[in-house]
Amino acid sequence: MSETFSLVDMLDTNNLPLKNRVNKEGIYAPAVLIPSEPLKEGQQYRFHFDMSRCVGCQCCVVACNEQNNNPSVVNWRRVGEIEGGVYPHAKRHHFSMACNHCLDPSCLTGCPTDAYEKDKVTGIVKHKADECIGCQYCTWNCPYGVPQFNPERNIVTKCDMCHSRLADGMAPACVAACPESAIRIETVSTADWRENHASADAPYLPDSGITLSTTRITLPDDMPGKTLKLNRHRVQPEHPHTSLIFMTVLTQLAAGGFLTLWLGDLLSGVFRFLQPLREFLVYGACGILIVTGGALSASVFHLGRPLFAYKALRMWKRSWLSREVLFFTIFSFLGGGYATLLLAANFFQFPVPAAARLVLGGIVAASGMAGIYASAKIYLVPARPSWNTIRTPLRFFLTGFILGPLFSFVVYSIYVLMSGHEKISASTLGPIFGWLGVSGLAALAQLLVLFARLFHLSGEKTPELYDSAVLLVRRFNRHFLTRIGLLVLGSFILPLVYLIYFLTHAAAGAAQLLVFAGVSFLIALTGEFLGRYLFFVTVVPKNMPGSFFTVSGSAR
Repeated sequence: MSETFSLVDMLDTNNLPLKNRVNKEGIYAPAVLIPSEPLKEGQQYRFHFDMSRCVGCQCCVVACNEQNNNPSVVNWRRVGEIEGGVYPHAKRHHFSMACNHCLDPSCLTGCPTDAYEKDKVTGIVKHKADECIGCQYCTWNCPYGVPQFNPERNIVTKCDMCHSRLADGMAPACVAACPESAIRIETVSTADWRENHASADAPYLPDSGITLSTTRITLPDDMPGKTLKLNRHRVQPEHPHTSLIFMTVLTQLAAGGFLTLWLGDLLSGVFRFLQPLREFLVYGACGILIVTGGALSASVFHLGRPLFAYKALRMWKRSWLSREVLFFTIFSFLGGGYATLLLAANFFQFPVPAAARLVLGGIVAASGMAGIYASAKIYLVPARPSWNTIRTPLRFFLTGFILGPLFSFVVYSIYVLMSGHEKISASTLGPIFGWLGVSGLAALAQLLVLFARLFHLSGEKTPELYDSAVLLVRRFNRHFLTRIGLLVLGSFILPLVYLIYFLTHAAAGAAQLLVFAGVSFLIALTGEFLGRYLFFVTVVPKNMPGSFFTVSGSAR
């Protein structure tokens, strides 16, 4: 170089090294890292990542964390790796990715508390910390794994493109820190990008069409035709979400149990063997409400900020999580009113017309079924392929139809014992036949669904579904076999033994009935809990490629 520069000349607000300010002719030319012109109507800011420049140094990751004071387990910007080619022409390239500030951000549309907003001027997707309850639904919805739960703040956080720095004319921390100028900020016409967003796609990234990612990616000219993720062999189970296991299974139990009770009441006028249900109805309804209360209480423990759980009702017009909360709230309140009416009718001779009882019970049952459907819709997200299938709602409904009748069987056994029936009569056994029949058919269907899912996962070549199969048949194979065994034992073998025993032993008593009912229900319940555990831990989400070495907070 013929010219020399002082230290002040060599530094600008971005603190870039000198080589990134010298053009091909060797003339000093500061890198343009942020737009110099204001946004025009119909435009927004976006990241531009040049993969041919990135060396994987992770300066952007460190700068982002320092700028935003994030703990080590939370990385708003992450660096991953892919490789390809044949020796001696093998190549390794790096990804650096933060929030893509999508045109249709799934984190925003799914949030139950309206904790996200897309800035009308800049297009930046911002997270409103004060509105977040830490439900982590957005972490399931985003195919890039951008929102991350911050255990120190008990909320979800994400990249906001350092919008305050941009407003002051400074580059975001990651952009300023990159020694190769591999990350820049530029403007994009949102209308044009909706028409053609192919530049947001790259090997092993989720399809940009899911959320219309705006990040423009420049691929290297020497990119091998076939590449692999460096973390392709590191398949880790997801978090089990213990409180959600209890909440989903128990709410499905309650909804399925109430539906079978209501149908039994409805059909008792047609089938004489169901007539004993009319006296038992109040006990069954009260028992199911107790289970519902326990389930809804368990759900709060999943939240980072449980005291603000009421905010989850806010976005019922848009978020399936809000709808789930709404439907089960209706189910619990109307179910409480239904049980109160039955209690008044049974113990205080309060007149309750049969038609009114059936109509109210039908509304309660319908709200319970709607709650199960809303629960299933929460998990039908493209970002988690093994959940995003018709088998998810089927499994949820079948759990209710397996456990609901068996729970009614338990409460009915307690009712028979407390009513002073020392021996079991044929009329007493009538409703039991119906409940065990429904539970057995549902268990058979559940068995078919589970094996269909296993065959589907095993036959798929997409990385996420294949990895889910690997987790299921290798790491959790004993759990899966145990789950199948509990399902068969609790819903088929033991009920068959009960029926044969009570039909062949005239001296069978109510206490024996309760023992049999309790054992069968507990075995089936354990099986469904285990099945839901596998549902959570074996899902493999879409995400960007990760690094060869495990790094806290990095991509999978």
